[in-house]
Amino acid sequence: MQGRDRVIQSDDSNLEQFGYKPQFHRVLGFFADFSIGYSYMSPLAGFYALFSYALATAGPAFFWTMPLVLLGHTVNALIFSEISSEYPIAGGVYQWGRRLVGERWGFLTGWMYFLALVGVAAGLAAGVAPYLAALIGIEATNTFDTCVALSIIILSAALNLIGTKVLGRMTELGVWAGLVGLAVCGGYMLCFARLQPFSVLFESFGAGEGHHTGAMLAASLLGIWIFFGHEACGDLAEEVHDASREVPRAMLTTMLAGGGSALLIALGMILAVPDMAGAVSGAVSNPADAALRAAIGPIGATAMLGCLMLVAFSATISVIASTSRLLFSMGRDRVIPFSAAMSRVNPRTGLPTAAVLAATVLPCMVLLVGGFAPHIAEAVINFATAGIYTTFTMVLIAGAFARFGGWVPSGPFHLGGFGWPLTIIALCFEVGALINLVWPRPASPDQSLVSVMLIPVVLLSVFCVGVVLAVRRPASLVGSSEGN
Repeated sequence: MQGRDRVIQSDDSNLEQFGYKPQFHRVLGFFADFSIGYSYMSPLAGFYALFSYALATAGPAFFWTMPLVLLGHTVNALIFSEISSEYPIAGGVYQWGRRLVGERWGFLTGWMYFLALVGVAAGLAAGVAPYLAALIGIEATNTFDTCVALSIIILSAALNLIGTKVLGRMTELGVWAGLVGLAVCGGYMLCFARLQPFSVLFESFGAGEGHHTGAMLAASLLGIWIFFGHEACGDLAEEVHDASREVPRAMLTTMLAGGGSALLIALGMILAVPDMAGAVSGAVSNPADAALRAAIGPIGATAMLGCLMLVAFSATISVIASTSRLLFSMGRDRVIPFSAAMSRVNPRTGLPTAAVLAATVLPCMVLLVGGFAPHIAEAVINFATAGIYTTFTMVLIAGAFARFGGWVPSGPFHLGGFGWPLTIIALCFEVGALINLVWPRPASPDQSLVSVMLIPVVLLSVFCVGVVLAVRRPASLVGSSEGN
């Protein structure tokens, strides 16, 4: 116990060197912090939702895009781990950008990440509704989806407000639900329910014929949409015991465990599809459900819907926690409106209550608007992933800028001479992934130019607004910060 107290004192002393007074309760260990990242990534729910898209785009050969995307993100996780070891401060990417480049770059990074997290939270909560509708056997209407999504957001916030320990337990529950899905969709289906030969992994079944490279790039979006969330391990760094060591460890474990889970689930699902030609052509509307029903029957497939709901719910809890710590961190530096409220921590619970409430209200507003204008909510949710990748790119640019200026990482986890080349590799990957993500791809020949260009236009507009805010923030919001 005394050893643990000494480590906490060391963590708090390290935080004070950055100019911040410790306010949170350090109650999260390695597994709880890893659970936040893994739940946020939610490989089971992500793959289940995107499986039909990938098959229709490039056929079962899409599988080979997944390890390539995972490799790129693993390099990213190595760089993020090194930075988080040097700067184990709540708010993660915002603080990294601020420390490596400066206040304005940090603000712009936090701005992009904040809006992306709002969209991610709304999207995750909205994703629960179809599973619940299928589970109870009713038709999912727009009103039903909105009510369920709002309920998920509010319940996630309530669990966040109880305490950090409860937050950790709920995200751990999401990990165990994901592992059940891994055992079924990966282990069991691969070993005992395989209906397709392994050679099917090299076939396209006519998908993307005539433009194979473009089809594979489009199909690689499955991995791009799934393989992030590791950065969330750093968002709650001030609540993690021995953060300089445990946050990087949790971050890398999230990427390797989440990525490995997704690859195994993909193999099991692909090889268990009963009618591959129908799945690729679209005749089988939900190939993931068809594979599950063929492998474990309707009762087992229904039980898996329960696992999927729990995984998505746990992910929503994680994202609200990340959003609230980001708002707290930016509020503590007095760079956002209502900074005093956002940076206030309840001494009893050790939680930034106002920041959690703000992280709850904004996704609810997106969902409520979506109830009347679904295309607006869809635009916000689609922007979210592009916003995340923009944030990643900005952090890597900050890392390269700092290294060029002579920064030498000195945290417990460091890459030594490999830091420079790995930073460049990660930056090239993230830029390529971002371009691939926002590349205009018409869903049909008659799709309007406005809808095709919506994501890049929204992304650029949000970024430009952030630049203006970063450069011209009112003096009242810039005031002296404890961290300066």
